[in-house]
Amino acid sequence: MNDKGLRPIIKIISEKCVNCHRCIYVCPVKMCNNGSGQTVDYNSDLCIGCGECIRVCHQGARVGLDDFDAFMQDLKAGIKMVAIVAPAIAASFDGQFLKFNGFLKKLGIQAIFDVSFGAELTVKSYLEYQKKKKPAIIIAQPCPTLVSFIEMYRPELIPYLAPADSPMVHTMKMIRRFYPQYNGYKIAVISPCYSKRREFDVVGVGDYNVTIKSIERYLSDTKDSIGRYAEVSYDNPPAERAVLFSTPGGLMRTVERYDKNITSHTRKIEGSPEVYHYLAHLGEAISKKKAPVYVLVDCLNCRMGCNGGPATSNWAKHIDEVELTVEKRHQAAREQYVSQERLKQPFVRYFGRKKLEKYINKYWEEELYKRSYTDRSPIFKSIVKFPSKKEIEDTHRKMYKRSEKDMLDCGSCGYSTCEQMVVAIINGLNKPENCRHFIEIEKRITNEQHKAELSRSINEIYGHSLHEMNQSVDGIGSLSGHISETAASVLSSSAVIEEIVQHIHSIQKTLEHNAQTVLKLNESSQQGKNCILEIGELINQVAVQSDVLITACNIIGDIAEQTSILGMNAAIEAAHAGDAIGKGFAVVAGEIRKLADSSGHQAEEITKSLKSIKNLIINSTQSSARAQEQFDTIVSLVEAVNHEEMTIKDAVEIQSSKGLQVVKDLNEVNKLILKIKDESTSLLSSGQSVLEHLQSLKETV
Repeated sequence: MNDKGLRPIIKIISEKCVNCHRCIYVCPVKMCNNGSGQTVDYNSDLCIGCGECIRVCHQGARVGLDDFDAFMQDLKAGIKMVAIVAPAIAASFDGQFLKFNGFLKKLGIQAIFDVSFGAELTVKSYLEYQKKKKPAIIIAQPCPTLVSFIEMYRPELIPYLAPADSPMVHTMKMIRRFYPQYNGYKIAVISPCYSKRREFDVVGVGDYNVTIKSIERYLSDTKDSIGRYAEVSYDNPPAERAVLFSTPGGLMRTVERYDKNITSHTRKIEGSPEVYHYLAHLGEAISKKKAPVYVLVDCLNCRMGCNGGPATSNWAKHIDEVELTVEKRHQAAREQYVSQERLKQPFVRYFGRKKLEKYINKYWEEELYKRSYTDRSPIFKSIVKFPSKKEIEDTHRKMYKRSEKDMLDCGSCGYSTCEQMVVAIINGLNKPENCRHFIEIEKRITNEQHKAELSRSINEIYGHSLHEMNQSVDGIGSLSGHISETAASVLSSSAVIEEIVQHIHSIQKTLEHNAQTVLKLNESSQQGKNCILEIGELINQVAVQSDVLITACNIIGDIAEQTSILGMNAAIEAAHAGDAIGKGFAVVAGEIRKLADSSGHQAEEITKSLKSIKNLIINSTQSSARAQEQFDTIVSLVEAVNHEEMTIKDAVEIQSSKGLQVVKDLNEVNKLILKIKDESTSLLSSGQSVLEHLQSLKETV
């Protein structure tokens, strides 16, 4: 048992809870729930573990807790285990309960025991108790949820609970006592119920509560199927009618083997709220000696018995579909002891029953399966306060419940009566805001307050708005006039800008013509520059030729000088030669000297002329160079003019384009202004209409 109280068997996922209170509505004990916050929590020490809240919570905010994860982890770790399987297994997995045993074997379970045989032992314990003690009534206790309900909330019924273990505990104690080969093995219980875990804690036997729903989820996650496993028989003797124990009335039908009239002595009751209403008032009826009417109370928490337990997937199915495989198993179990054809023969029935009882007696001991119970009502009383009549009346009054007609008992809060809800509120387990009547009155009061506040606000708004609207209407009228003036101004501006754009366009055309002219001038300048370059080249060539002529003249001068010297020498030689020879030679020498003098003189004149020409050529070259520099400047200036011309032309083109866009935009602005003018006229009309409505609203309020 948990040191802090009963082991929690339900987990709350707060983020999924929508605070609908369906969990409170279906809860048989109500006060274990706490609806005072934004979500509904629960107190494990007051919860009986019926699982009804899990079934109705479509948001999945409440889930059951079992030991499946620890069970699988320990199996993988090699821990030795045996398993006991509840008879409700026949209602799941399409009735393939023997193949389910094959699945358990594959997981590593060493031996498998049928709780149905433990139910046979349970019937034996009940009958022995009834025979020895002869109680006025026996309340069956296989359902741990109903046991918890009696221990916590109806302790006056504890003396009537059968003082014997449940079929599951019978089975586990049988293993511990009569199967010594499994001493030290842990026991896994395959169960349809979350609250079984608490029963195992109390009796101190049973290591894992492994629910059918968890196994179904595991098979789905691993994409496995029970149908693929081989059938494996149980390791204990076969049960007979007790295979019905998971079905409502299963206990009663098993006892029929010993008492044919047991049906007329049995109260068969199951399902919430019927079974809880019966048990809640049974103690009072017994004290008034108006009960018991029946000797045996065969009771179960679930409407379909354990076959449709909260830890199975069967609760939404039709009851006949769920019980079909259980009934088939029942017929097969009876035929194990005696064939169907021979059931009508009394001797054969007797022989079959003797065979079964031999097995039962072998595994039954009088003191082995005894069970005692604990009065847990002090826990409830320590947590939940029972308010006085005055406290209840005061709380009702705060919730606007002042007469009988205000006690709706509508159940929308989740409680059966308004008084239950008030008790929960006083104990801090709920709040008035979850009461439909309270909310309706609060809404009405709030609406009236809002209406009064609205009336005050409207009056204030009316006075302020009337002044503002009058000013707005005047402003709108003035605005309309300004808009008309603006429209006229825009139209005038548009015409002027269009004229400017036309001028810009004309300038653009002129610039395009100038650009062509500048382009031609640039070409002509380039050609003139090229001509000057050619003239300069020719002058350079003439200068070179003049240098050659000067050189030639110098050579001629040198020759003339040499010739003159030669003539002088010839004259001297002629004088030496005498008159006969020298006279003629002297004449020749004289002519040579004259020629030399004449040639030298002419060479000097030519040289002077050539030097003069060369100076002219040098001057021409310098003039040509200056002309070339001037042409370079002209070309550069023409290129600069051309560049500026192109820049101006591009700028004018941009201005022309922008001007056209401005004209287009002004046309759009003009359209918008005309539209605004129309809208301002409509706004003026609307403002006047608002004034009329304000006046109407004032008159209404």
